[in-house]
Amino acid sequence: MTFLIRNLLKTIFVGFMLHVGCSLNPESIGNFDEIIVFADSVDWRDFKVPLGNVFGKKYLTPVMEAEYVLSWHPAKDIGKFKHARNIFFLSRMNSDATVSTIVKNSLSQDIINDVNSGKFFYIPKHDPWASDQYVLFLLAPDKKELIDRMQKYGQIVYEDFEKSYYKRYEEEIFKRYENKELEEYLVDHFPFKVRIPSDYFIANESLEHKYVWIRRLEPDRSLMVHWMPMDSIDFNYRWAVQERNRIAEMIFESDVIVEEETQFKTVKFDRWEALRLEGTWKNPIHFVGGPFRNITFVDNESGLIFMIDCYVQAIGQRKKMFLDQLDIMAHTFQTKAHLQSN
Repeated sequence: MTFLIRNLLKTIFVGFMLHVGCSLNPESIGNFDEIIVFADSVDWRDFKVPLGNVFGKKYLTPVMEAEYVLSWHPAKDIGKFKHARNIFFLSRMNSDATVSTIVKNSLSQDIINDVNSGKFFYIPKHDPWASDQYVLFLLAPDKKELIDRMQKYGQIVYEDFEKSYYKRYEEEIFKRYENKELEEYLVDHFPFKVRIPSDYFIANESLEHKYVWIRRLEPDRSLMVHWMPMDSIDFNYRWAVQERNRIAEMIFESDVIVEEETQFKTVKFDRWEALRLEGTWKNPIHFVGGPFRNITFVDNESGLIFMIDCYVQAIGQRKKMFLDQLDIMAHTFQTKAHLQSN
């Protein structure tokens, strides 16, 4: 079955859709982690939970936050939010309610037949009314089938959106000003390089203890890179926790990982197999805390173990987007040994 259709401009944007044409789109508006949802009011109470299970999963920061903020609106608000950064339409073919009717009237009969047969479920469209915009249609013949499809195929839909989210967010954080001077300083003095957006600075560094702490304030965001020779190290979860706590005691004024709120897994980080920790930290001296992500891996080319650690402290604010910004920076990491060999 085919669940992803990428080229339906002629069928999906007839009727209520604005003509795209050749004119330049305005910039999309709203936070990258906010999703405007259009669904008929008679359906939304039934769609809210399964959609939330896919896109609104709770995230410990250490307070519970939804991963993405789902904001429902009725059909009359479509014009008001046409430039929103993320827009989802949930429509069933057997409904005469407004949102479903608007979407059905924009589809060809062939597409409606394919939705009813199960061939089509979700249709994403990039930049229809604004730049850096993601519009998604979730379609099914009836309410029960739409709920079932969200439960069965929600992870596929989520992963497609997640790729777009990180791609657009990366473009946003680097497009206005990139701190090239700081990037060159890093590669000139240390065994790595990362891309640095504006307003970040080196808060602390030590060749003796082999770390660099890069920070930005308001709110407090931190990316720390720590490296060490890979000789005689039993590289595992317990070592990573202890090493992170050791270096944090030195430079973060005794921060410690809250292990009961931390998970770990093996992931692919660029070309390396890496250990990823994700959870919360606390500081028993200053009575503060927040979320962190930590990536540790062995680089055989340079003969070093690298640890890239990101934390956020933002009391009273949503924290995930700040953490995602640091994660994007971390994923630009390159070793000096690799740069010199190419």
